[in-house]
Amino acid sequence: MVTWAKENVTSSGLADKKVRYIVDDVVKFVNREIRRGNTYDAIIMDPPSYGRGAKGEIWQFENNIYDLVKICTKVLSDNPLFFLINSYTTGISCKVLENILKLQINKKGKFTSGEVGLPMSNSSLILPCGIFARWES
Repeated sequence: MVTWAKENVTSSGLADKKVRYIVDDVVKFVNREIRRGNTYDAIIMDPPSYGRGAKGEIWQFENNIYDLVKICTKVLSDNPLFFLINSYTTGISCKVLENILKLQINKKGKFTSGEVGLPMSNSSLILPCGIFARWES
């Protein structure tokens, strides 16, 4: 995933920009950042539907996304640009993600949500494959 992220940065013309690639448990990382007083202007979140931690901890999107968003809002700067959540978890509405952002982000801005889809070849149809929600200042 980090290799792909680096390729995306390069293909987007951002290779000369400061980009950090971190492979870590997100909750542990965010808690450390809170203790350090570090903040971020933007958050892009693409959590898994299901996973297991190094010590057998279980992550389930529908059970853990609210708390993850809640803790991540604590590292937003005073003037953040955006918070984006992307998900491929089935059975979750994009409005659920939008509502979570509305409940956790206490700043003025615009909330949007919708489906992520891929255009089908030789067709006007879109193949739905995920959802997103976004807050932007």
